[in-house]
Amino acid sequence: MDKEIFKLIKEYESIIIARHKAPDLDAYGSQFGLYYALKEHFQNKKIYAVGDTNSLNQFQELEKVDEMIIKKSLYIITDTAVRQMLTDDSYLLADKLIVIDHHQNDTDLSPSIYYKDTEISSASELIARFLIRNNVKISQNAAKPLYMGIVGDTGRFLFSSVKPETFKIAATLLETGIDLNSIYNSMYFESLQSKKMKAEYLNSFLLTKNNVGYRKNEASFLEKYQIESKTASRMLANQLSGIKEIPIWANFTVDTDSGKILCELRSRKIPIVDVAKKYGGGGHLLACGASVASWADCDLMLEDLDLLLEENHG
Repeated sequence: MDKEIFKLIKEYESIIIARHKAPDLDAYGSQFGLYYALKEHFQNKKIYAVGDTNSLNQFQELEKVDEMIIKKSLYIITDTAVRQMLTDDSYLLADKLIVIDHHQNDTDLSPSIYYKDTEISSASELIARFLIRNNVKISQNAAKPLYMGIVGDTGRFLFSSVKPETFKIAATLLETGIDLNSIYNSMYFESLQSKKMKAEYLNSFLLTKNNVGYRKNEASFLEKYQIESKTASRMLANQLSGIKEIPIWANFTVDTDSGKILCELRSRKIPIVDVAKKYGGGGHLLACGASVASWADCDLMLEDLDLLLEENHG
């Protein structure tokens, strides 16, 4: 499939690269890694990176593309395969669509090519592998976002999604000469205010009967620490990881824009993605999420997670 995708890329004079909204490091990594690599390999093509942005964007501004250009372009979406995760419907205008993803969800986008690999650590690793297989040179410009995406989605190579191939690809990216010290500083340095927020989080989380750890982050909490909903949702998702007594944990954050509740679910070894799918979400077996209408829905989700633990421990 790598060769089929590359063949299509070579055919088009204009290429648009998108990813899911409220991007994390893997979304940015896969998008900008592919963007920089293709721009350097095909210097006569018009290549655009589109979508929303947030504080994790360390690369460049996103672009606005005219509808007339979209209509004659190849449109590539990375790190998601579902409509509800996209910023807009502009992909529908494109001449052809490719979706490249590593999540458990099936696609509802009707792409010409759907490149899905749920065994790989990240969309960034998937893009890096694609570039390597097609002999596209990966410069430092492309290697930096790809490496950051892999690190972000593997928890610094700690998650079970990491395979020997992950390290081989990471080594290939390191061989470009990217500066690891500056990369890790940019990813993990944080303010005293952020540390205080996490301290309050850890001092106030709750447990269900069977030890699902969780916290509900309401608007007052977000206002106190001057943090956006989507940023808090992602940033606090793994605060309860590594606690021996907590095998499954959940982070619930009110979206002050929509009024919905952003749900991030995590598990050490028990698959939980079906719970996320039940509430309209999805993701990976052990790391997934959803968006629900109310705190009552969060309570129902917690009951489902608690039952999972009861069944697996009983």
